[in-house]
Amino acid sequence: MSAFDFRQLIGVEARSGRVPPEAWEDIEAWAGRGLPADFKGFAERYGGGLIRGHLFVPHPCDDESLLDFMKSGRRAFEKLSRHFSDELGRENVDPASVVPWAYSNWDGDRCFFVPGGGTSWRILLVFRQLAGVHFYDAGFLELLTGVITGTAVPPGWPHMEPAWRPIGTSPSA
Repeated sequence: MSAFDFRQLIGVEARSGRVPPEAWEDIEAWAGRGLPADFKGFAERYGGGLIRGHLFVPHPCDDESLLDFMKSGRRAFEKLSRHFSDELGRENVDPASVVPWAYSNWDGDRCFFVPGGGTSWRILLVFRQLAGVHFYDAGFLELLTGVITGTAVPPGWPHMEPAWRPIGTSPSA
């Protein structure tokens, strides 16, 4: 699914303008590799908002930048990972390599990219209240499409309206 198809799914126009290349360069230098293209396209066009009323995806140019969000999210993961060391160990997850991309304000769940083979990424959800983790091999937009359409809503996540709502200081707000 492309960002254009996603626009049709949520019924909201993408914001105009581009993220300065140096913002992505700083983020990817910190992450240690290039981020998924579908995530970057989404974050540029729609970041700084809530999916289904609870899943916050920051924009690279928000007052609290995406990079700041990622840094604080990784610190939180390093603390949380102690509770899931068996599951993460089986999947060979290095806490210093995860890249946060969203946070649920409903129950404190966190979403991360985890390096896969080559340049690929896997998605890891850490369920705070359910005290568990789940790995998704689906791509970023594939997972978001399932969340928005209700065909792949992770355990404990609400399915509220609207599908997308810009918030905060995002250029899309």
